Amino acid sequence: MKSKLDKGLSRFKLIFLVTTLFSTFCFAQEREIAITIDDLPLVASQMNTPNNQKRSIDRFNKIIEAFVTYKVPATGFVIAGAIEKGQWEFLEQFHKAGLMLGNHTYSHYNLNQMSAEKYIADVARADKILTPIMTNPKYFRYPYLAEGNKNTKQQVHDYLAEHHYTIAPVTIDSKDFNFNEMAYKIPFRAREAYILHKLKPRYLAYIWKQTLRAEKKSKGQSSKQILLIHANLINSYLLGDILEMYQKNGYKFISLTEALKNPAPTISLPSFLESARTQSEVLSEEITAK
Repeated sequence: MKSKLDKGLSRFKLIFLVTTLFSTFCFAQEREIAITIDDLPLVASQMNTPNNQKRSIDRFNKIIEAFVTYKVPATGFVIAGAIEKGQWEFLEQFHKAGLMLGNHTYSHYNLNQMSAEKYIADVARADKILTPIMTNPKYFRYPYLAEGNKNTKQQVHDYLAEHHYTIAPVTIDSKDFNFNEMAYKIPFRAREAYILHKLKPRYLAYIWKQTLRAEKKSKGQSSKQILLIHANLINSYLLGDILEMYQKNGYKFISLTEALKNPAPTISLPSFLESARTQSEVLSEEITAK
């Protein structure tokens, strides 16, 4: 017969074992993601008329508000040559909100289609413009995720390292540009309703499908994800919905710096042939994701 003390110890051991297993399971299932947004300050309207200026300001504000509301330490990547008059204030506002800013080149060139020398000169030109507003550590994102071929990749990589840049990879590609293109095919007056009621469920479903695909590549490990989106029209409307989706599915928002400590398998544009795929070819993939 076991004494009351023995029974008490056995019960304690059982509770301890169950608690330990539960904690281990929760830790193993921990989901973390860094949100990165490319092509700042683009919000799809030129700053050439009062109405366009207002639209650009409103859209950019909605992006910042979504990040602040969900407490997301996001990183934005700036195309230095695309900063129009009045848009430097957008970047300052982004920075003041506690968000990070990195280099996305001056001209948004595709390294798979040009010399290393020309590309490096373009990065350096952007660096000179963005230095006053870039945050530390310094991050660089390849346009199109194109890292070059055997003749250019190492040269550019060495330049970035010499100038203290950390390359920002991607583990989840939203391919939002395809959905954004769908929105622009809709007449202006009907566009907002189309985005909010027709496009939204398709877009969110596709991002989640991409997320599950990235998780599968991680093979059950608690790797940190890095999402790529762009500062475009649909995200000015739907960024809050994207963040809410991740939050409801147990994701914790982390900085790019934190994500790079143990990133999930990353993706890139491997070759000229891949980068030359037509928009319609990629778009067909999205249609099948309905």
